Amino acid sequence: MKLPFILSRYTNSDWNLGGVLPLPVLILVSAMTPDAIALGQEAVEESVERDLVTEVVQPFLAAHCVRCHGPKQANAGFRIDQIPTDFTAAKAAEQWKEVVDMINLGEMPPKEEARPRPDEFEPVVDWIHRGLRDAERLAHSAGGRIPMRRLNRVEFANTVRDLLHMDPKVLAPLVEELPGDGKAEGFDRLGVALFFDQTQIQRTLEVAERIAERAIVVGDPEVQTERAEAENNPRVKPSKRQMTSRFANTVVAPGPSGFETTDGGVRFVHGYGNRPKGDRWGRLGNLDASDVVLQDGYYRIRVRAGASPGSRGEPIRVRAIYGSKTPVHAEVEIPIPSRLDDPQVHEAMVFLRCGPDGLKRGIGFSFNDIDKLIVTTPENNHWMRAVREAQGQLRDANTSGAPKAEIEQARAELDAIVAEASKWKGPLRHFNPEHDSENPPTIFVDWFEISGPVAQQWPPKSHQTLLFAGDEEANAGREDADYVREIFTRLLGRAYRRPVNRAEIDGVVEFVEQARQSGAEFYDAVRLGLARVLCSPGFLFIQEPADAPTPRKLNDYELASRLSYFLWSSMPDETLFELAERERLRDPQTLLEQVDRMLDDPKADAFVEGFAGQWLDVREFGNTVPAKEYSDYDAALEESSKLEAYAFFREVVADDLPVTNFLDSEFVMINQRLAQHYGIEGVEGPNIRRVAIEPQHHRGGVLGMAGLMTLLSDGTRTLPVRRAAWVKTELFGDPPGNPPPNAGEIQPNTAGKKLTVRERLDLHRNEPTCASCHAKLDPFGIALENYDVIGKWRTQANGEGFRGKNAPLIDVSGRFPEGDAFTSLQQYKAGLLERRDAFTRNLVAKMLTYALTRPVGYPDHQTVATISDSVRQNDYRMRTLIRKVVASELFQSK
Repeated sequence: MKLPFILSRYTNSDWNLGGVLPLPVLILVSAMTPDAIALGQEAVEESVERDLVTEVVQPFLAAHCVRCHGPKQANAGFRIDQIPTDFTAAKAAEQWKEVVDMINLGEMPPKEEARPRPDEFEPVVDWIHRGLRDAERLAHSAGGRIPMRRLNRVEFANTVRDLLHMDPKVLAPLVEELPGDGKAEGFDRLGVALFFDQTQIQRTLEVAERIAERAIVVGDPEVQTERAEAENNPRVKPSKRQMTSRFANTVVAPGPSGFETTDGGVRFVHGYGNRPKGDRWGRLGNLDASDVVLQDGYYRIRVRAGASPGSRGEPIRVRAIYGSKTPVHAEVEIPIPSRLDDPQVHEAMVFLRCGPDGLKRGIGFSFNDIDKLIVTTPENNHWMRAVREAQGQLRDANTSGAPKAEIEQARAELDAIVAEASKWKGPLRHFNPEHDSENPPTIFVDWFEISGPVAQQWPPKSHQTLLFAGDEEANAGREDADYVREIFTRLLGRAYRRPVNRAEIDGVVEFVEQARQSGAEFYDAVRLGLARVLCSPGFLFIQEPADAPTPRKLNDYELASRLSYFLWSSMPDETLFELAERERLRDPQTLLEQVDRMLDDPKADAFVEGFAGQWLDVREFGNTVPAKEYSDYDAALEESSKLEAYAFFREVVADDLPVTNFLDSEFVMINQRLAQHYGIEGVEGPNIRRVAIEPQHHRGGVLGMAGLMTLLSDGTRTLPVRRAAWVKTELFGDPPGNPPPNAGEIQPNTAGKKLTVRERLDLHRNEPTCASCHAKLDPFGIALENYDVIGKWRTQANGEGFRGKNAPLIDVSGRFPEGDAFTSLQQYKAGLLERRDAFTRNLVAKMLTYALTRPVGYPDHQTVATISDSVRQNDYRMRTLIRKVVASELFQSK
């Protein structure tokens, strides 16, 4: 009765605006109004350099193209003289794309015709690429208007979190069930890319129903418990190890063990079994949690243990890893402060996900022992290897049909080796003399346990918020229609982010009452009402005015929503609602005060992760998996690199630093793992913090961040073209033109060749079809060649078989398109800083795109210029940029 019931009760008016068009249709139409088309054509016409067309492009076409593709001879039916220079005209963009592909491929003009020089066709190719980009942007821009858009997945989750006071960890797996969001201009919050089709409607209803089930609860949670006694682990049972062969059974002393069963538990100085490469934790035991973690939620993991830090002095910690190597992976560390002879129960609360049906959900426990405290005796390895090799030789002789004499000789050699091996009496293992075996770190473990789900608060805050259970005595047992009306009267205005009328409240109340009349219990009916609200247009869409023929100022409630979704990716809070109700938010001073307040709020992390996460591609860090030869790369480095990028952006915003810090800076945001990778001393611990750097550290800004440099490689070798394209596109808003079809990247070394990436790129650039673009593009990537595949500083080539002192030296020298040369990374960054104004204009355009949720095009050029000038005059400060965006007429108008 749940999902079908909701679907059956949606009327046409629920999904109409003004009772005219269904919402998905309206969204598509709003992006293609006559006004929008007219503005788009005007923007392209004004942006084309007319002198370039008449003095360069048209003469080039007349000299090299019109004879075969003109009025006298239209080869293949193609008339180049009839292609409009307005790239928004019908089929114009597709035809110009075909032209530029033929030029780039060197197929036009034909080889038997006179070939144009690079300086002749480069401006034509650039003009076509620029026209194609402008046409694409204008097709998405809706003529400068901001079409109604739905919330993306992050905004949906954050809004539910703030509306219902739900735990974001509970919400996250639910919201992940929504279809993915489309992206335009690099961001996932532009209306043109956030489609709303039948699948989206269906999935949103399903998710809303599941949210309602978790938000409103009945009864107490059912708690499950599973315990594993440490001494029952078969891997820690005492045993003798034998060295055996077909001809001998030699028993040797095992030597010291890393664990012993005692007093109803197990005492460990060293974990058992093999550990993953790079893992410094010794295994203690396992626990099957499959019958406990039956739903997503919080669980209590406990261990009864005592410990001694030994002479090392480092406190003992137990690490619990849940669902290792599965999508539901989670881990937590539990300190063990109690003494070895006085074990106590220690615990941690952790959020766990149950995952799909059939997924085994185990927990592995380990502790921070000393790796290789106990090692295998070398003589044992020697004899075991010798016996195995001799056995293999005898087996090969037998199976290959060798002569009898050869078989007998192999058997005699094996007998001799076994006889010698039998004389060795062990032990198999011994204490490593490099460590203190008299007082090693030690832990005693009695048992491991998991129980849950555990309610952080009961009833949860969402239940109390919706049913306002703070006044429990007054509402105890109430299930009348007036109570339902009170519930949704409190909810609806905040859910829709604006004042609501009686008809809107009546609609939800009647819906709930119909559900009750159909047999639903009170709480089930209220859940259905909540689900309806969460998938209604008032909640799902940013409902700014759509009926005004010309732009108008947003009212205070609309402005509150635009501001909160810009900086928080969520609904307005009580302060913004109160200012909107008093019509005070549009006051310029009040508005700017709110900007600073919101940027200082922890919820501004959504702005950091939303804007920086997509502008700097932080969300993509980890998508490139380095080859095994880059052994320094591990999960800790990958995770730290993401934290670094977010923390750097956050620092620039929080301290109102110049935006030029993104090009180069005198500090980095790192932890111990990154400091080791970057060769910076004196940084300890996992927490990211600001660290001053010197030129010899070769860091600063976003270029050189390990995560970005790894992303812009293929895992085996660096990709200077990809790095260059990223710098020009994301930092300077000057993307390179599309390469010829099937141009591809520079190729890896083939057998017998040992060319550096630069040498291969030089060969690639010498191709006639590649030279024009690469000459202006390559220096921006070659300059970053000192950073290897995982962003580690190098002066000699590595990877792809290069290693050692004889590897070629890295050459990063180059020349900017304007002509100034550089020979080092430091000079390159200095050159980028000389272009700070171009960088600032690009950052302003990107920030406006993110804030307005639409592409920024030619109609907005004056606003971009005005904000850029203000930022420059204020020492390029980041908060000046954000404040000016919010204060702009574009931001405050529809």
